[in-house]
Amino acid sequence: MDERAKELLEKVKLTAEAAADAASQVAGSVTKRGGRVVTKTKRTLKLMDLNNEIELAMRDIGRMVYLTHTGTETDEEALQARLEEIDAKYAEIADLKAEQAALRTTVVCPVCGKTVDKNDIYCRVCGEKLQ
Repeated sequence: MDERAKELLEKVKLTAEAAADAASQVAGSVTKRGGRVVTKTKRTLKLMDLNNEIELAMRDIGRMVYLTHTGTETDEEALQARLEEIDAKYAEIADLKAEQAALRTTVVCPVCGKTVDKNDIYCRVCGEKLQ
């Protein structure tokens, strides 16, 4: 990975951490809903970090593939390690998205498509049973 990309990623991480820390401090003085917003923001920032890290790993893989094309021997273990890193990051993304879905306070009615409270038994718009 080139140094500029590493620097940019580090700056993004530091900024994300600072934003998450600032959001955490604010959460102490707000309502429960505010706390959920902070948690969602942290997850969103983490998702952004993971996606950036995946993009950088894919760049490295692309570089390795191109060098192989030009006749340069590629370190297969390094390539496999980068692929496994990407797989792990995608798994972490899936876990974070599942957590986000579990914390949602609304759902979409399967019949009319309107947003309703996830604790509702019937859709407030069309009357369809939700659970």
